[in-house]
Amino acid sequence: MQSPSEDQPGYKAPSWSEMSRPIVALAPMDGITDSAYRRLVRGFSSQAVLFSEFTSADGYLRSSRVRERLAFHPGEHPYFVQLFGNNPEAFREAALTLEAQGVAGVDINMGCPARKIVHSQHGSGLMRDVKQACRIVEAVAKACRIEVSVKTRLGWSDAKGLVPFARALVDAGASLITIHGRTYNQQFRGEADWEPIYALKEALSVPVLGNGDVASHADGMRRLGNLDGFMIGRAAIGNPWAFLPGGGEPDLQERVRVMRQHYALMRESQGEKRAILEFRKHMAGYLRGFDMAKAVRRLLLEAPSEAVLEARLDCLAEGPEQLVLAS
Repeated sequence: MQSPSEDQPGYKAPSWSEMSRPIVALAPMDGITDSAYRRLVRGFSSQAVLFSEFTSADGYLRSSRVRERLAFHPGEHPYFVQLFGNNPEAFREAALTLEAQGVAGVDINMGCPARKIVHSQHGSGLMRDVKQACRIVEAVAKACRIEVSVKTRLGWSDAKGLVPFARALVDAGASLITIHGRTYNQQFRGEADWEPIYALKEALSVPVLGNGDVASHADGMRRLGNLDGFMIGRAAIGNPWAFLPGGGEPDLQERVRVMRQHYALMRESQGEKRAILEFRKHMAGYLRGFDMAKAVRRLLLEAPSEAVLEARLDCLAEGPEQLVLAS
């Protein structure tokens, strides 16, 4: 991981209060928001706040491979690392190391609803253990000078406890709260409810971001209300255009151009074999809404090598039917 001081002497990460409003952020997503995709998004938005992949605090301390996964380039700033876990000491040690590496802040995940995560009292599980949640925030906030934020949900089954929970986190040292507009019980079902998020903002002194069902920059602005900003999550997969204020649908040639750029960034950091596998996670997003998308996606997913992938992208740029016929 590079320290920004190596390439940007004197760089100082801005605090949340110093960032322009609205704050527009790329949500942390496991297997999606790696350095390649963060750099791609930076090319679309110079102001976007970029979050790392969802990462275990314990894993970060134990595994050099996990630490390498969080490598970043100075151009990604402001860059925040999201950690999950349950051990305050692990969070403290990981945060101190990350601070030395030059990240802008640490975001603590208290919203992941995955069963194996919650079973270990990580992620959404921390909503049911307020004291432990606050111990984690306090451990990081007292040890570091960088920003400490929390991403969580409306609650376990309803939003009745959201305000006292968030207030406790702020009292423990959280400098920003992001709320996904669903409860743990909802998982990702139904529509995100932003009304409790607007009410929370009225009750807190720190910035509050909204998350959930934000389809684009324009959609985020429509939902903004009294909030300080919003996060774009699943809608950003294979869709960096989601961060363009002007919106609009890119044509096929533009999509192919950006797919090539994205793959090149992945190959640079991961090598050909891994890049081809990891790039598949984004393909459905890039091809969403086009004729013959299913057939095209299958052909790209089945590309056994970089040479074949490049050749198929060449055909795709001429039209989906050209790729299908050529194959």
